[in-house]
Amino acid sequence: MRDAQVLLLVLILAHIGLDYLSSAWRAKAKRPRGLGRALITVVAFALVFGSVIHLFGHSAGFSVVAGLAVGTCWAVTRWLAGKTTWKFAFALRYAINLTVIGVVWLTAQDDWPAAWLFLKGMLNPHNLLLLLGYVLVLKPSSVVIGSILSPWLASVNTQGTLKSAGTLIGYLERLLILTFVLLKQWEAIGFLLTAKSILRFNDIKGIEQRALSEYVLLGTLLSFTTSIAIGLLVSKLLVLAMS
Repeated sequence: MRDAQVLLLVLILAHIGLDYLSSAWRAKAKRPRGLGRALITVVAFALVFGSVIHLFGHSAGFSVVAGLAVGTCWAVTRWLAGKTTWKFAFALRYAINLTVIGVVWLTAQDDWPAAWLFLKGMLNPHNLLLLLGYVLVLKPSSVVIGSILSPWLASVNTQGTLKSAGTLIGYLERLLILTFVLLKQWEAIGFLLTAKSILRFNDIKGIEQRALSEYVLLGTLLSFTTSIAIGLLVSKLLVLAMS
C-alpha cells in the first residue's frame, strides 16, 4: 500500500514538473509551438511516466501504454486550452490530466473495487452536509445579498473599481468564514473582519466616497452574517447527524 501511495505522488509530481518545464521552454522559444515540439513533449511525458511505472514493478507493455496515454492527454488538453479564452480552462486541464493519472494508477494497482468503495463511502450525511454548506455560501447567498443591496447600487460610484472583483471577494470571504465557523476558529473571523476594515480605511476619506464605503460595509456585514448563520446551522446538523 505504501508503494502504491508513493507511485501516485511521484506521478503527480512528475506531471507538475514536466508541465512547468514545457511552459518554460515555450516561453523561452518566443514563438508558436509547432507539431515537432509538441511531439517531443509528448514523447518526454511518455518516457518519464512509462519509466516511473516500470520502475515500480509493472510490465514494459503496460508502462509504455500508460505513458503514451498520459502524454497524449496532456498534449490534447494543452491544445484545447490554448484555443479557448475561458478563464477556468487551466484548472479544467489540470483536473482532466490528474484524472487520467488516477485512472492509470488504479489500473496499475488493479484496485478499482477499493476505489469504488471509497467513493461510496464519501457519500455520507457528514460530507453531504459540508458540501451543502459550501454551496449555500456561494451563489444562493450572493443572490440574496445582491437583492438586498440593489436599492442602493444606483447611488454608488463604482468608477475605479475592478470589474467583478467585489463578487469574487464575496465568494472567497464567505468560504473562509464558513470554514472558520466549522473549525470553531472565531478569532480568525475577527481577524478577517479587522483586516478588511484596515484595507478599506483609506476609501472612507472624502465625502465623495461615503456612499461607496457604506455600501461595502453593508455588503460585508451581510456576507459575514449569512456565512456565520449557515456555518452554525451546518454545525448543528452535523452534530445531529453524528448522534
